[in-house]
Amino acid sequence: RDEAARAVPVDKALWQTSFPPLAPLIARIGDIARYDRFEYIRLQRWSSGHVAIIGDAAHAIPPNIGQGAGCAMMNALSMAVFLDRDDDIPAQLAAWERAERPLTNHTQRISLLFGMPAFWPPKARALFYAVAARSKWLTDQRTKTARHIPTGTNSVLST
Repeated sequence: RDEAARAVPVDKALWQTSFPPLAPLIARIGDIARYDRFEYIRLQRWSSGHVAIIGDAAHAIPPNIGQGAGCAMMNALSMAVFLDRDDDIPAQLAAWERAERPLTNHTQRISLLFGMPAFWPPKARALFYAVAARSKWLTDQRTKTARHIPTGTNSVLST
């Protein structure tokens, strides 16, 4: 583990060396800080019968790519669309999960991938992020959720 990177208060010089483009923002960090671990939750099912859960309760996503809340909102909208289609709630919840889960699972995996370098030595971490920033494939994977057109918005977007 990179104990220096986990230090509280934050070692601003260390972080500025690792992330030079963010140096002005890092300089603004106050002396009071904390380091929290982030949860990763992946349930076998998001629903049972007439009950469903969404958001962090169903699929907590570390904030490494900033897409967790977006997934939760897209899944909530999609669930409403599916439930509006038919009165068979259990069937619609199952169809909803089949439709939305692949993107949410992808987002979780990519977020975990982009968070792993936080625990690497500074040079290795910087190299990973430098390569990732230049990789079209990694950029496409990281931004897939943000580029997704949510279920239920097609008619709004086409007008």
